[in-house]
Amino acid sequence: MPIKNVAVVLLLAFSLFACNKKNDVACMPVDPADEASQLEAFCTTNNIVYTIDTNGIYYQVLDQGSGVKPTDSSQITVTYTAETLDNKIIEDKTSNPVTAELSQFIEGWRIAIPYIQKGGHIKMVLPSSLAYGCTGSDLVAPNTPLYYDVVLVNVQ
Repeated sequence: MPIKNVAVVLLLAFSLFACNKKNDVACMPVDPADEASQLEAFCTTNNIVYTIDTNGIYYQVLDQGSGVKPTDSSQITVTYTAETLDNKIIEDKTSNPVTAELSQFIEGWRIAIPYIQKGGHIKMVLPSSLAYGCTGSDLVAPNTPLYYDVVLVNVQ
């Protein structure tokens, strides 16, 4: 076999080996359907009379609010608490409102916050894939479903 062919075969073998090497910390999101019983149990335990949207978000609108519904480009001001489903509080912004464009929030918020209007109040139980997914965050472990209690203070 000519040396050129040997080099091509070795390069091809190395490329195949490198491409097939598995990353030990591969990101594997959880399908919302696989977390449905966990989300439902949380809602039942916490007296959340829920509706399930097509994305797998369990939510209860406590106050619809009034005015314009926010869009992804809306500047919103919210107060909220965030918890894991074992009731560990990860954020409490009830005294310190947060203002940002809705598009800057996690996907579950971008889907569910438009269910209410200015002054509205919603409880959301998000499947992990619509929260911080398989990557997690500084405060949230990977593949962790989350509960949010949100008041939409303002929409611009």
